[in-house]
Amino acid sequence: MRDLEPTLFGYIWRHSRRDQLAICAVVLASLPFYFASLDLPKRIVNDAISGKAFKNGHDTVDFLDLIIHWPGWLGGDEDVLFSGFQVDRTGLLFGLSGLFLTLVLINGAFKFWINLSKGVLGERMLRRLRFELFSLMLRFTPETTREVKSSETATIIRDEVEPIGAFIGDALVVPCFLGTQAATALIFILMQNLWLGLVAGSIVMVQIIVIPRLRREIIRLSRRRQIASRSFAGRVGEVLDGLEAVTVNDTGRWERAEIGGRLFSLYDLRLRIYRRKFLVKYLNNLLAQITPFLFYAIGGLFALRGQLDIGQLVAVLAAYRDLPPPLKELIDWDQQRLDVEVKYETVAAHFAPHRLRPSEPEGEGLVRPLGGPLELDGVSLKDPLGGPALELGGVSLAMPV
Repeated sequence: MRDLEPTLFGYIWRHSRRDQLAICAVVLASLPFYFASLDLPKRIVNDAISGKAFKNGHDTVDFLDLIIHWPGWLGGDEDVLFSGFQVDRTGLLFGLSGLFLTLVLINGAFKFWINLSKGVLGERMLRRLRFELFSLMLRFTPETTREVKSSETATIIRDEVEPIGAFIGDALVVPCFLGTQAATALIFILMQNLWLGLVAGSIVMVQIIVIPRLRREIIRLSRRRQIASRSFAGRVGEVLDGLEAVTVNDTGRWERAEIGGRLFSLYDLRLRIYRRKFLVKYLNNLLAQITPFLFYAIGGLFALRGQLDIGQLVAVLAAYRDLPPPLKELIDWDQQRLDVEVKYETVAAHFAPHRLRPSEPEGEGLVRPLGGPLELDGVSLKDPLGGPALELGGVSLAMPV
């Protein structure tokens, strides 16, 4: 079996790139339906409620008509694929509302399939990662076996790789899904009004640049907490293994004092993480709430001046409603990425190649028996702690096979 990949995304790309790309293809296929669901509220308000579709005095209009408008360099003609249905104002209102509901259901079905697929992928990769780590554990050298604690290795395989497996399913799918969704909503706002789009884009850039910088301290503290938690688990296992000696020497109070100090250090680290995390959350929510205020003020002013109709303003507000959640989840994804990368690096360091015996070649059949006697000559004993080799003078051994 090959050694563990040194980087997280190298491991993800090596073992799950086909599934990741397949899910991303479905994400791209869902974007036209999402864009259409953003545009329909504007048509409902302008064409059906305000009656702009009937401004020429007609009692009915075409609904669901499919017409291809060719550009001028291709002749500029129109090809009618489907003439649609003739509906009145009420029929247009209910028809557009029903079409909007249909698009909502389609987008929900896409989201359900995407979330289910990435969840299944994450669980499958978690199973694979745990099996690989167990296989690497079987290759530990005798020096590594004496150096590491069994409780630490068990904690790594059982608990520490859990968030890594959960992230693998989100590694490429989440930025693709949320990034394209946020970009689609932002492009739609720009198409309705340039200034409102620039306002939304400015707030987005502030969130993308400022919030991750504020989270760097959280990443550093999380790494310290992970190392301290692993050391705490190893210390508890060490005390449990030597419980008889603790009882005989009556060192229970000293052990409790040491464990209490370790627990206080963990508590202090977690408290500092919580303070920083909720400060970032407050700033993120504040930026998200400023934008609707600007939309109401600036968009309302444009509507009063006739530079923006009510349908466009409603569509912009509806599109922005779908913009902060993807951005927040993208920032959370970036936070999770940094945290999981740190976890993976510590796991990879625990199963580093210098701690392992060479892997056994696969597919070479049975090992042939020795063809002669087994002899030892010039044997030296190596100190596992890095000291000088100890010579065994005058030692020779011959064993007939």
